[in-house]
Amino acid sequence: MLRALLNVLAIVAGILLIPAAAFACEGGKVLMEDNFSKLNRAWGVAVDPKLERIDGEGLSTDYPPGTVKRAISQWGFFDNAVVCATYKVTYNCTDADRCETQPYVGLIVWGVDLENYYAFEVAPLVGIYSVQRLQNNKWLTPVNWTALPGNRKFAAGDEVKLSADMKGNMVTFKVDNRPVIEFEAAAPEGGSLVGFELAAAQTGRSKTQLNLSRFEVRELAPESQ
Repeated sequence: MLRALLNVLAIVAGILLIPAAAFACEGGKVLMEDNFSKLNRAWGVAVDPKLERIDGEGLSTDYPPGTVKRAISQWGFFDNAVVCATYKVTYNCTDADRCETQPYVGLIVWGVDLENYYAFEVAPLVGIYSVQRLQNNKWLTPVNWTALPGNRKFAAGDEVKLSADMKGNMVTFKVDNRPVIEFEAAAPEGGSLVGFELAAAQTGRSKTQLNLSRFEVRELAPESQ
């Protein structure tokens, strides 16, 4: 009887683990990983104790309107790789019938420095995304804000994973491993830097809670190379 019960529990545990596995970063060998148990100095930014904290969930924020944090890692240059970051966004509109600009999170790829990079940005609560390019500290918008495939939206506090499969001059941006857009661009020779964005709502009176719990870079899966 005990053995049968244990078998049932093992099956149930396996079922419960299936959704978590879906959030695993696709790809091969891990080249870089950070679970934000502390803020690694390689990010080149500090924690603002008035607005940010490192807790059991990772890097968490309590941002007033208009706050944006961007960081590009100095671990190394990557090409032909998969980049993933896991976020949560919690925000309540001041007026639910006339919601202000929504907060967003972003994945930075093909970076040279903080004045030259591409960013895949997603506002999960309203289900829109864009691709932005900063070139010589001037903004371009290769892909303007548009609805996610299937008009997908996320509830406040849901886990959202952004990823980018980079191969040569092509990148496929994904949300929760689901392709969103394939994009061709000018990838830096010799590899590129990667990073993250955390952006509060631009207007209104409500504060934005953002969380970054994991960031990793992996080799492309063998079938993708």
